[in-house]
Amino acid sequence: MSLIAATAIALKENLPYFLVEEDEHGYHFFTAKMHRHNHDTSLGTVLRGLKTLGPVDLNQWRLGELTSVNNGGVLMSLYAFEVDNMLKIEKSLDSNLKFVPANQLHQLLETVQTTSFVSFEE
Repeated sequence: MSLIAATAIALKENLPYFLVEEDEHGYHFFTAKMHRHNHDTSLGTVLRGLKTLGPVDLNQWRLGELTSVNNGGVLMSLYAFEVDNMLKIEKSLDSNLKFVPANQLHQLLETVQTTSFVSFEE
C-alpha cells in the first residue's frame, strides 16, 4: 500500500488557492491509499478517493503537475489539478476539503519537492 496525495489549485485575485484538509495539526494535502496488488494506478486512486468525499464533477479538473511531497520523511506522489470554481468544488466535497490561499500554507508548501515537478502542458 502507498499513499498518493492530491490538491487542486485555483486563482483568485492573482493569488493561488490550494485545496487542502485541515485538522488539529494544521493543513495537509488530501491523500488516498493505493493498493498495487489490486493493480491500482496512482491517478485512479486519487480520483476515486476524491469521489468518496462527495459528488464532485472531475470533468472540469485539468491535471496540471505531478511532483512529490515529503510526508514525515516518506516521499509520495502529489497530483495538482487546475480548477476554476472553488465554491462549487468545496460544496460538492461536503466541505471535507477547503481552498486556502498559498500565503497561509507556508509550512505545507515547504514539504513539496520542487525539483521533481512534471508539467502536463498542451
